[in-house]
Amino acid sequence: MNEPLIDPDTAEDQARCRPEALHDVAGKLSRDLLPQLEALRYQVTDLPQGAAGTWDIAQGYADTVGRARQATGETVGFVAEQVQRVIDDLVATADTVRDADRRAVPRSE
Repeated sequence: MNEPLIDPDTAEDQARCRPEALHDVAGKLSRDLLPQLEALRYQVTDLPQGAAGTWDIAQGYADTVGRARQATGETVGFVAEQVQRVIDDLVATADTVRDADRRAVPRSE
């Protein structure tokens, strides 16, 4: 198990952020999860034309399957967008913290 970044028992009213840890998480999401979601979006298959038959009830089922496939693809696309937002937020937070740390270091004269 990974060591928590913040120990609640000793943190009191302080919070610490390790920019490299945020960059690592963003990198893993970008490399491991996001490509799988993008690929999955286009791998959801539909019924081949005429597979359900030609009678009315079968056509209704085929239409339902088609709508479900479309909704699944759209949902996976939405999830991928949200994951990308998380990645962007992690990187932005890490960069902001790193920049603030650099500005807070006293400069020697």
